Amino acid sequence: MSWSVPKRITSILLAILGVTYPVLVYFGLSAFSPRVILIIALFLVILRAAMFAAVRRYDAAGLTLLVALILALAGIASDMVAIQFYPVIVNLTLATVFTVTLFSKAPMIERFARMKTPDLDDYAIGYTRILTKVWIGFFIANAAIASWTALYASLETWTLYNGLISYLLIATLFVGEWPIRRILRARHDRNIKENT
Repeated sequence: MSWSVPKRITSILLAILGVTYPVLVYFGLSAFSPRVILIIALFLVILRAAMFAAVRRYDAAGLTLLVALILALAGIASDMVAIQFYPVIVNLTLATVFTVTLFSKAPMIERFARMKTPDLDDYAIGYTRILTKVWIGFFIANAAIASWTALYASLETWTLYNGLISYLLIATLFVGEWPIRRILRARHDRNIKENT
């Protein structure tokens, strides 16, 4: 077995742990203290950063280390708050990354779109810029709700929102955008034909 296969497996496992994090925390607190869970979370985040660095994705590694640093600093105030604020940190990090790309050559959604369609026309480029802003708004709103659940809601409510509802909202935005894009594109193309 080549070295790349274990790295891929580890990467997939870390992604699964990231997605199931709230549920793992909920059940983990019945067996471990918040401090132990925080230490495990920090270890996994740092391991993820190391894996990014190993494949020379230094920007992703740096961002992941920043998440670990914020998590560690939050842990100084409260282990429990730190572990519950992980989804907040992730959402704010994503919002920041998407925002930064608005000031680069290609916004984040345009980069994703070009993986499938390398040659985008002006309309598609403008649309991807708007959609990047929509995702930024979503991540900020999601972070705000996650903050509320961490600070004021029960552990059960925190787990339900961050471990299920937020993912359903992401899926709704992701899937719901597709028919809207098709409708807007068809309207744009029809207007172009009518004006030529």
